Amino acid sequence: MKRFGPQAVHNPGNVIPLEKALHSRISSFYSTIRRELTGSSLTVRQWLSTQSYEAQREFGLQAIEKFSKGIWR
Repeated sequence: MKRFGPQAVHNPGNVIPLEKALHSRISSFYSTIRRELTGSSLTVRQWLSTQSYEAQREFGLQAIEKFSKGIWR
C-alpha cells in the first residue's frame, strides 16, 4: 500500500467482494512460487510487488477469474 498510496488501493474501483473460500484460495496461491507464471523463484506476492499498479490489478482480476472457473487451483 505504501508504494501506491491508500487512495489507489482502497477506492471502490479497486475493491471486489469475494466469497471467503475464494479469497483464501487466492491468498494461498499468492504465497506460492510459480516459476511458470513469474519466471522467478519469488512467491507470486513478492513478484507482484515489483510490478506496476496496473499489472498487479490485471493479474488479480485474472486470478479471480481463473480460480472462479477452476483453471487455477
